Amino acid sequence: MKYLLNSGMGDELSQRGFEVPDWKTSIWSASALIKSPNAVVEIHKDNIKAGCDVIITNNYYVTPNILKREGIESEFENLTRLAVDLAEESRQGFPEVLIAGSFPPIETNFRPDLTPSNDVLDDYYSNLGSFIQQNVDLIICETMGSIREGINAARNALEFSDHVWLSWTNKGVSGDALPSGEKLKDAITEANQLDIECQLINCCAADIATNAIGTLKKAKNFGIYANSRKLKEQESIQDLGETVDIDVNHYTNTVPITAEEYAKEAKIWIDEGAYVVGGCCTTRPEHIKRIADELKQ
Repeated sequence: MKYLLNSGMGDELSQRGFEVPDWKTSIWSASALIKSPNAVVEIHKDNIKAGCDVIITNNYYVTPNILKREGIESEFENLTRLAVDLAEESRQGFPEVLIAGSFPPIETNFRPDLTPSNDVLDDYYSNLGSFIQQNVDLIICETMGSIREGINAARNALEFSDHVWLSWTNKGVSGDALPSGEKLKDAITEANQLDIECQLINCCAADIATNAIGTLKKAKNFGIYANSRKLKEQESIQDLGETVDIDVNHYTNTVPITAEEYAKEAKIWIDEGAYVVGGCCTTRPEHIKRIADELKQ
């Protein structure tokens, strides 16, 4: 393994007592850039102390479409630049730590049906790249729910960085399908035509990510930063059909796991040759420390 990523931001803010609005209807973790920027710095620092090599800028949900919910879409550039500034502040004294600039989906998590035209995506990602390119070491396209948006994001990211990571997410209890219904293997095959450094899966249960490793290995390099959750026992899995509320699919059929359990799953990823490992929702700096400690053994 080459890189250890940080843990999640939104849930960690909640754990520390900060008010984090709903991610389906508001600006979620982006609210901390406005109300609690010091908390963002502290969480970045705690991840660095835990042993991570890469911190991701907290501009997830800082998109024109999502900021519009609060009537602050004009703050797209300012908040994006602030997220990068906070990451830079956090790594002072740790020059070896890299900053990954986040290229998030333009719309709500797990809702590729809301994704606008390619022209709109091009404008969004090209603007985003211009805001961050001077101050990040790499770009990570995160939680991509459709091949179209993932490829668009990565293609635009390559205009601003030689180091681009592309991370897909899953649908329901399967590690084989994206929220769009497209196959993960097809997404990876198409993305392999671009000169990207690594393809990942994120924001899914840890064991679902493990089950996807065979497919992920079709990429040049693969990585995983999952949620601190696992699938319920098979007899408890509910057939939720084709509900649009992918969040229901993600959480109804999974249960929380401890940092120790998460680290054991991460050990599998590392042993299978993962290039990048880290944490997404419900992971904390403790999870990263457990993985870092495992790597020292």
